[in-house]
Amino acid sequence: MQTRVNKSRHLVLTALFIAIVLLQSIVPWLGTLPLGAFAIGAAVTIITYTVAIGAMILGPKTGALLGFVWGAYSLWHAWSSVPSIGALIFRNPITALIPRIMVGFLIGYLYQKFVQHRELKKQGPWLVVLGGFSALINTTLVLLITWVSFKVMDTSFTGIPSTNLAQWLIVSIAGFNGIFEIIAGAILVPLIGLPILTYFKNRI
Repeated sequence: MQTRVNKSRHLVLTALFIAIVLLQSIVPWLGTLPLGAFAIGAAVTIITYTVAIGAMILGPKTGALLGFVWGAYSLWHAWSSVPSIGALIFRNPITALIPRIMVGFLIGYLYQKFVQHRELKKQGPWLVVLGGFSALINTTLVLLITWVSFKVMDTSFTGIPSTNLAQWLIVSIAGFNGIFEIIAGAILVPLIGLPILTYFKNRI
């Protein structure tokens, strides 16, 4: 009976986090934090941290599923929206899916392996690291896949011209923005994640 309850609870929470990820993806101001006051054009993608926190609560497999949902929406949105640098990057399905899936899987795995067994009041510093690392995973893989795509693939199908100038422009903009995302992750994940983890642990 307890196993059935846990499975039902897991399914409900999975559906809840999927709904949050989709809502944040659809409504820009829920999924993106603009940082124009610090740097023109800089913006933090908050969905990264939703996937990370969901992975901590529900495990690496479900974290990977949350990342897939996020990536699948990014891919669809990239092809259905007006072309921009970000949209053109994520027209590549590998770029749209793999980094987001790996955020959910790796953060969920690392939390289970190294953090979950610790007392909640001692998990704060670990969540700071995992929060920053979640953004680092996403940014690094997006940049790496984009760079490799320029080297070994014809990127013209995405609308990106195969030129060194376009390559350096895209990678430099995404890399610059990634610095802000890493800092925001180190702040927001423990700030939001610790109360949520405490709540769910007390409900078990």
